[in-house]
Amino acid sequence: MSLLQRIRGDRELAGLLVHPFDFDLDRPYWVGEDEELRSGARKEAAAGRASGAGYFLCGEGGEERPVLYLSSDGVTGLVADSLADLLTLVVAAPWWPDCLGRWREGAAGMRAAHALLRAEAVADEVPDLADHQERVAAALDLDLSADVMGRLLAAARRTDPEFVLVHAEGHELEPLVPRDAAAGAG
Repeated sequence: MSLLQRIRGDRELAGLLVHPFDFDLDRPYWVGEDEELRSGARKEAAAGRASGAGYFLCGEGGEERPVLYLSSDGVTGLVADSLADLLTLVVAAPWWPDCLGRWREGAAGMRAAHALLRAEAVADEVPDLADHQERVAAALDLDLSADVMGRLLAAARRTDPEFVLVHAEGHELEPLVPRDAAAGAG
């Protein structure tokens, strides 16, 4: 059974993914309607975030395809090599966009941001976060010990050239990590 089928078949699991992990299979996919991959490859909506952002599986195949993120502000980039990697990222670090904002500091800076944001989330918003993470990880066979920040940064740096989104009007969308930073230290 695919990961998406497992999520759709378990209302409690789907609910946990929506809150606290901000991964919603039922979120409308209006974001991304006017954009195409520069490569011409297929892009298929997979899930959304409360902010209006979306996750898209790219290319042909099943859940092992690369996953592109598109914010409601038009910022985009690869965030995972597969749906399993994406789910690992959002369950381990639902605040991953804030961590990626520290890409200039490399994966180490992103890991530091992750630790701080996790502590704040547990203290202020979701005291039972670890229990929720364990439940979702067990249901979906996710390895939450993975270096999600290192994988996120590596994926974002691989966005160009194949996974750049181009608006119907012809302009490229802003990347999560600038092109000239693609070879930077991690």
